[in-house]
Parts: sequence; structure tokens; C-alpha cells
Amino acid sequence: MEKRMKYQDHPSRFFLIIARIVGFLITGVFLLFMAPEFIKILNTKSEYTELWIFVFYVLAMIYGAGFLLSFWLIKLSAYIMIASSIAIALYGFIDTMNWIIFLILIPLTFSGILLLIYAKRLGL
Repeated sequence: MEKRMKYQDHPSRFFLIIARIVGFLITGVFLLFMAPEFIKILNTKSEYTELWIFVFYVLAMIYGAGFLLSFWLIKLSAYIMIASSIAIALYGFIDTMNWIIFLILIPLTFSGILLLIYAKRLGL
């Protein structure tokens, strides 16, 4: 009789589940609230301030692409998600020059860090 592996049988699977839930929520919020604004920016003439918003949306899309990639290549997607979330946090700090914005945006790295922990525990 074949024994099926449950998520509670391997402790590192917990990291994968939590990372995917958090990544899905963050990516969903990015797509839900930012996609219409991004389309509006592309349809209008660009100014300097709109270039900065465009950069933010591109970083958000890179984060979302990293999340989608996490279903196939866990370690690579973890690095993409961590790098793009740090870039988003730095962008928020540079744009506002406010440390509070930086501290609010730094938890975006949580999902990528959990994926990296999962990959390291499995030896990927």
C-alpha cells in the first residue's frame, strides 16, 4: 500500500504553503489595484512623474512573474521575489524619503524568504 505524503509529514512543506498563500495575496493585490492604473499610464503621454510610476508597476509585475515561476523553479523565483520586493521598498523610500514607507514595504520579502527556506531545506 502506497503512503501518500501529507503536508504535515514534511515540516518544510509548511513554508511552501505559507509562501504561496502570501505570494498569491500580494500578487493579487498588485494586479487588482495596479493593472488599471498601469494601462491608463500607458495610454497617456509620459511625464517624469509617470515614468516613476511606470518603474513601480514594472517592479510589481516582476514580483508577480516571480510568484508564478515559483510553481516550477522555486529557488530562482525566490531570488526574483526577494530582489524585486527590495527594489520596491527602496523605490518607495526614494520616492517619499520616508523610512516608514520603507518599513511598510519590506515585508513583501516574506514570501520569497519562505520559498528560499523551503528550497534550502530540500536541498534544491
